Amino acid sequence: MNRHARYALLTPLLVSAVAMPSTLARAAATSSAPAAVPQATCALVAAPNTNPQEFDLTLTGFRANQSVRITGPEKFTLTTDGAGAATNEDVKKGTYNATVQGNNQGKKTITCTKPARTTTTAVHVTDVDVSAPATSPEVDCSVAQSVTFTGKISGTGTGDVDLAWTGSNSKTSAPTVKFAAPNTAATPFTVKSTPRSAPSTNPPQVFAQLNAGKASDSATFKLKCKAGT
Repeated sequence: MNRHARYALLTPLLVSAVAMPSTLARAAATSSAPAAVPQATCALVAAPNTNPQEFDLTLTGFRANQSVRITGPEKFTLTTDGAGAATNEDVKKGTYNATVQGNNQGKKTITCTKPARTTTTAVHVTDVDVSAPATSPEVDCSVAQSVTFTGKISGTGTGDVDLAWTGSNSKTSAPTVKFAAPNTAATPFTVKSTPRSAPSTNPPQVFAQLNAGKASDSATFKLKCKAGT
């Protein structure tokens, strides 16, 4: 075999030797890449129908069954479902980050979005309405009966309103409601009647009064007694 032939045989080997490190580097880079996908999102969202307001942290667009570390006011780990989503309910409000980790410790961190700030105006309560039960079925008046009153607050603005219920038998309650104009329901208020001492006496009667700021209202309710009670 002449020198030209030997050189021809060596050339492919040299090319392969030069190409191999580059191929290995690409493979190593692929294996260490974070497991997150570009469309992965993390969001802190206001939970609906909660008072006081609660917040949930949601993940979407991640890989299925992926472990995601959450850091912020609270720290925890979420595992996504088959659709790449997960939710942790009732977390503290604040700034959170979501981190996923690759096979060779490569990491990718995204910042969770937060709810937009809402503009609020001071609450001014202009009126309060209290309602007794609409119907009055016959009951055993020889024992205490529970009666529930409802209320409605009217006014302007948005925010917390402190209420003050008072009622029969010195019953009181002081809930706080999240007011949104023009009307918001008050927390219901339940009182108990005084048992009637004898069927010949007057039927028991209960009352409730609601105060919100300078506005107030009250209502009474008379029980209908079953015969002999």
